[in-house]
Amino acid sequence: MHSKLSRRARLRVLAIAVPAAALTIVFGSSSLAGAAETTVTPTGNTDVITMSLTKGKLQFVAPETVTVGDQLQVLNKTNPKQVGPHTFSLVTKGSIPKTRKAQNTCFTPKKICFAIAKWHGFNPKTEKIATPLVKAGPAGWSTEGDATGKKGDSWFTGEKKAGTSVTQEVTAEAGTTLYFMCAVHPFMHGQVKVIAPVAPTA
Repeated sequence: MHSKLSRRARLRVLAIAVPAAALTIVFGSSSLAGAAETTVTPTGNTDVITMSLTKGKLQFVAPETVTVGDQLQVLNKTNPKQVGPHTFSLVTKGSIPKTRKAQNTCFTPKKICFAIAKWHGFNPKTEKIATPLVKAGPAGWSTEGDATGKKGDSWFTGEKKAGTSVTQEVTAEAGTTLYFMCAVHPFMHGQVKVIAPVAPTA
């Protein structure tokens, strides 16, 4: 197990409020009431980003690209009893804590991990969260947040069991690079480029 996991214990308590039944969630581009309408055409394809523990290292395993209109599944393959929960949070590039110092102070005011906890409605008094899946903009994976108050799309896995996942349509514009991280384990981060669908040949 990564030597820094114990430093993330404060955020692991977020899992207390999440029932197991709420952890596997599937949303399409038009399934969220009140969300902005999109004109994305579904491709029928599914891409997968996994949360994995490989040779003692926690990491996201992601494709280099996803296509607008693809379904993007985020799958937790780790054992929550061993490493705790995760978040898959879309954040701006500059928000990602890349140094050891930045990672160790990530869960403090005005830092991105603290902000992500607020997106999920974490209540430090009750140690519960209000929203396992945060929708910050148009339906689907589209919106990056930062520590200044702008929310991003984010999913909290909880720690009930391994194999939980969430699937949403990629609705970010082609040419966008989506940056993502785990607020519980700030050394976990990655990126994926959004590309345009290939036009059918005549």
